[in-house]
Amino acid sequence: MNFFKVSILIGMILAVLILILPLIALLVNIATSEVHLEVLMTSWKPLGISLLTATVTTLIVFALGVPVAYFFVFKDFPFRDVLDTLVNLPLVLPPSVTGYLLLLTFGRYGLVGKPLSIFGIEIMFSLPAVIIAQTFVSLPFMVRSFKTALEEIPGDLLEVSKITGASEYDIFIKIILPLSREGLVSGVLLSFARAIGEFGATMMVAGLFETLPISIYNNAMAGDREAANLQSLVLVGFSLMTLMLIKKLMERRD
Repeated sequence: MNFFKVSILIGMILAVLILILPLIALLVNIATSEVHLEVLMTSWKPLGISLLTATVTTLIVFALGVPVAYFFVFKDFPFRDVLDTLVNLPLVLPPSVTGYLLLLTFGRYGLVGKPLSIFGIEIMFSLPAVIIAQTFVSLPFMVRSFKTALEEIPGDLLEVSKITGASEYDIFIKIILPLSREGLVSGVLLSFARAIGEFGATMMVAGLFETLPISIYNNAMAGDREAANLQSLVLVGFSLMTLMLIKKLMERRD
């Protein structure tokens, strides 16, 4: 066995260990600790807030992401590269920067928050603030997934439809949506998963509202490992289930 093969094998083993050891540690902690009824009861509220905000966020992201992806693929417009960079920026922005930018925008003295405060409207440290943060970080997943699906639609098929007199709306409803269904559903699943797992930016704008990731952090810092273990297991299970569904969708598309 030469050096190259050994290096590949070692790299593979280390990567698997890095990925799987934290999951094993979580399962070991759960198996060796008692779960009391009050732990289950206190976990319901953060879970409910996370499900509510992630659902609303996903609906918003769907409504915004579909037209953005459509414009990218089928329309010519200036500054396309600039807009593409802006859409994907939340993927690489540090969560603390995202949270701070939202504070500068929607805070009491922010660009948008200050005019709204004149009318007694405050966004920060409320459920709408959580939804805005989740929308900011989730939107790229919807746009990228749907955009990729749209790019795989044969251009000749769309041209023939135009020649036969079909309107842009009819083409979108009867051809584009059915052919891009898997990409659309994948975008929805990824956006929902990203929203429900959002922590960093949400931590800075949520105030007293505890989503499940924030509750995990608070419980871990307070030494309440039982609650943190259980809540982490819920998010890990949900994430694995989301990935499995997306994999099935991709297999069907292929």
